[in-house]
Amino acid sequence: MGNAKPFSAYRQLFSLPHFGPSLVAAVAGKLQPGVFSLALLLEVAHYRSFSKAAMVVSLSALAGVTVPVRGRLMDRYGYTPVMVPALVLYLAGIAGLVANERAHGAFVVTVACAMLAGVSAPPIQIVTRLMWRSMATGDLRTTALSLDAVLADVGFIVGPTAAAVLASTVAPWAGLAASATMSTVATCLLLSRRLPHERKAAGGERHILGPLRSAPLRHTMVAAVLFFLAVRAAELAFPAWAQQHRTPLMSGVLLSCMAVGSVAGGAVLGALPKEWAERAKLPTTLAVLSTGTLAAAAASQGWEIVFAVAVALMGIALGPTFVALYATAADLAPEGTAAETQSWIGSFMSLGGAAGTAVSGEIAVTTGPGAVLLLAAVSMALAAILAYHAVSRAEPVTA
Repeated sequence: MGNAKPFSAYRQLFSLPHFGPSLVAAVAGKLQPGVFSLALLLEVAHYRSFSKAAMVVSLSALAGVTVPVRGRLMDRYGYTPVMVPALVLYLAGIAGLVANERAHGAFVVTVACAMLAGVSAPPIQIVTRLMWRSMATGDLRTTALSLDAVLADVGFIVGPTAAAVLASTVAPWAGLAASATMSTVATCLLLSRRLPHERKAAGGERHILGPLRSAPLRHTMVAAVLFFLAVRAAELAFPAWAQQHRTPLMSGVLLSCMAVGSVAGGAVLGALPKEWAERAKLPTTLAVLSTGTLAAAAASQGWEIVFAVAVALMGIALGPTFVALYATAADLAPEGTAAETQSWIGSFMSLGGAAGTAVSGEIAVTTGPGAVLLLAAVSMALAAILAYHAVSRAEPVTA
């Protein structure tokens, strides 16, 4: 692939057997989380107060930390025995919540249904990443994972917008209906692929820590915490900067610049020749992202246009970092723990995101948005050191 034409890797990926259904499943899986969260908020807020709706969304998200349990179950029993019951319970939770809201039922029933949906949501994004890894081998694996990262960024932007449009133009429950439909379609398409299930060797004992018994993988997970702490800190720094400069519209502009940069970076990574793509390892992408965030912190002291350009350039390293993080964790996953390993990444990133929001809010008020971006740069630099320690001192355990 060294002399391949630009984006020829994508053409090869698109020509793989069953790519169409796989792409539909991936798109539905990326849109569903953004649609569900806002749709749940709008559905409950239509019948109750906004504060109660926010509480329901928070409890549902808190219930979502059980994803590693579903990942471990999939590693042990396979995808179908876990995904199908999970989908049934998820649909039951949504149906119960909508029916209870329309009947003006007890709030505790709404909370219980939302938590049921959060606990049982089919781990579509995890299975999607495993699907790409089994479907696109060799040089195309980076291209497939880059496409997955691009779709995640697009889903983050389009999903909430779609939920808002459906709730305002169709019905308050329309967003939840769309989330249920996308979950059903994605689950059916993924299970129809008959993905290879990596079972643990017969007689092997399962450690209570699962994949986290691996020290290099634990280092990678801590790097994921620091990485997403920095991402959330940067996202909070932008509205703080806009408020400080009395330009509220710049908050959306800066977030869009980072998102567009991330999409562009992920797309370009997937098109690079193998010898170039192989250089985008996790320690490297984190180091580049840290440098870009540091430059954005410096640019925040100057003109708006300079700051926006610096944020976009910083975002270019964001997409490849997500790709490298998921790929590194998969390479370090002990045998028979592929799904649980991918599940833990999301949980650890959620932990980092919560910490980043809490810490950055205080720093933004007392010191300013530039200090928040500086914190993000330092956090990413520490994550790069941990990632280097993990990948340089460990040999991949997965075949």
